[in-house]
Amino acid sequence: MILFERLKALCLCVSVFALFIGITFLYSCDDMHDINEVPDTGSISPETGTAEFYILSEGLFNLNNSTLARYTFHDNKIVSDYFLNINRRSLGDTANNMDIYGSKLYIVVNVSSQIEVIDIHSGISLKRIPLLTENGSSRQPRNIAFHKGKAYVCSFDGTVARIDTTTLSIDKYVSVGRNPDGICVQNNKLYVSNSGGLDNPDYDNTVSVIDIPTFSEIKKITVGSNPGKILSDNYGYVYVAVRGDLTAYGNKKFIQIDSQTDEVHQSWNKEVLDFTISDEFAYLFNYNHQTKQSTIQVFNLSTGQTEQENFITDGTVIQTPFSITVNPYSSNVYITDAYDYKVKGDVLCFNPQGQLQFRLNNVGLNPNTIVFSDKLSQSIIDDAPENPNAPTAFATKVLEYRPAPSQFMNTITTAYREGFGYDKVLELASEQIKKRSLLTLGAYGGSITIGFNQTIRNIEGEYDFKIYGNASWSSQGNGSSEPGIVFVSKDSNSNGLPDDEWYEIAGSEYASDKAIRDYEITYYRPASSLDAIQWTDNKGNEGTIPRNSFHKDNSYYPAWIEEDQLTFRGTRLPDNGVQEGSNWVQYPYAWGYADNQANNTEHCQFKIDWAVDKEGKPVKLDGIDFIRIYTAVNQVCGWMGESSTEISTIEDLHFNN
Repeated sequence: MILFERLKALCLCVSVFALFIGITFLYSCDDMHDINEVPDTGSISPETGTAEFYILSEGLFNLNNSTLARYTFHDNKIVSDYFLNINRRSLGDTANNMDIYGSKLYIVVNVSSQIEVIDIHSGISLKRIPLLTENGSSRQPRNIAFHKGKAYVCSFDGTVARIDTTTLSIDKYVSVGRNPDGICVQNNKLYVSNSGGLDNPDYDNTVSVIDIPTFSEIKKITVGSNPGKILSDNYGYVYVAVRGDLTAYGNKKFIQIDSQTDEVHQSWNKEVLDFTISDEFAYLFNYNHQTKQSTIQVFNLSTGQTEQENFITDGTVIQTPFSITVNPYSSNVYITDAYDYKVKGDVLCFNPQGQLQFRLNNVGLNPNTIVFSDKLSQSIIDDAPENPNAPTAFATKVLEYRPAPSQFMNTITTAYREGFGYDKVLELASEQIKKRSLLTLGAYGGSITIGFNQTIRNIEGEYDFKIYGNASWSSQGNGSSEPGIVFVSKDSNSNGLPDDEWYEIAGSEYASDKAIRDYEITYYRPASSLDAIQWTDNKGNEGTIPRNSFHKDNSYYPAWIEEDQLTFRGTRLPDNGVQEGSNWVQYPYAWGYADNQANNTEHCQFKIDWAVDKEGKPVKLDGIDFIRIYTAVNQVCGWMGESSTEISTIEDLHFNN
């Protein structure tokens, strides 16, 4: 990563800075931005457990045009310069890193040599903490980490600062190696990668270990020339991207450090400029500036093997990848594209199977960091809270929720928190559906019943409602469809409860001789909470919901259910998952099912006129008040696990029409 293409990776030499500045002054800073709807890139499904996320863009060196953008899922809006709109001033010059800790957002602004501390709820700046030497020169902060009420910031001047997050003041510095470039916490210690980037080609080659209780350096670990990104995992290890000489090949490694011994535990010959970790897997990013080619590998940290040479499986092209991170609430992977470093870049969200979920265009100049929040902020630029009972185009309440066992059970994706009973689960599920956060229905039979603040009208010849899931399909034949059968009901007795007659939406497979009518399945609570879930059905079959490496720490059986058996009945659709090589492709049905077709297609829309009664005869409804959905396939797709319908919201297509 050459400095002038990726300033956040290294500072190389002052003479080239001058050349770069001569070019960049051709581009002016942005003025105040309006609050805009998300660019028209297709409908965007809410992320699991995620209310909003923030995008930090570093801008161009010495132009004081770093920006902070905020995207909120509940209204699909992005404020492209969120900080400027609220605080009426610039964020600063070359912001490199940020993170959320407690109720605050901390932004590291390198060239301005300060930490901007923002109240996460309001977006208002609480304090700017300068990082200056005794003679007033810049320390050039690079990255930040947190531990037990303290923030730790590494700076290019060879120091780590300790900041009290209550008083927002620096209480001590400690010296480390040359030009530290990254910092992380593991086993009550700080690990700092010393790049020596300002001394190119005489790089540093060490990682400093700082004992947190005494705040003193206790060791330097030799890892290789020019170490950069450094992260910890959940199992006591620290990982470092050793970048070597960026203008040559070789001497590039991916290093694993054991925090018990503070020794290099494993070393892999891999070219890695940036990476992110999701449980046992790392996404390793590299960019070749000669060939202009990038690679993103999926690497299994427990086995030391490459799981996928190419993470992106749907053919999506990224011109100049600039950063990579994982949403901790959904496990989706976010990659930013900087294009030619002089125009505003994009954010692309992929699911763990490497399929594009959505793209946000023009988010900022050289976007380098994304952080996620499960709480919705309410700043002075946001609209006043709406009347919760006012008519709205989208679903407002979950009236019934009975998910079947699944790998996502007892997590926020099933509206569960420790100690919750059914009433609390239902309450949180309603909150999530209003925020358009993803809810999983689990394996076959798992169901949800959703209500609205007004009746959805039936208009002849038109689509009446739209169900948002997370199905995807690409022109390359890569797909993820987990179809759910849909029922509708009208509140004929006007009691606000879903206790009237229900009618099935007859989708494309309704008359198929491969669909199994009157199917019944029973799941059994396992003897141990971490065992696979056993099931039997009324066709003489039996099987399991097996555990997988992506979700290995939670019970797959709902913790709030007292019964030791769960039985579901309905129609079972034919399996749609096919193994093709090492991947599984889940083919969509033509129409009429939830989470079956991508949200930006016509085929996730429904007509009330498709409703039929128990005998299969069409019924005429002038409107509906409730919609029920259940997972309609009983299949396990290898390493991906069980098929489970996911729902984020339902839209009344005639609202204000």
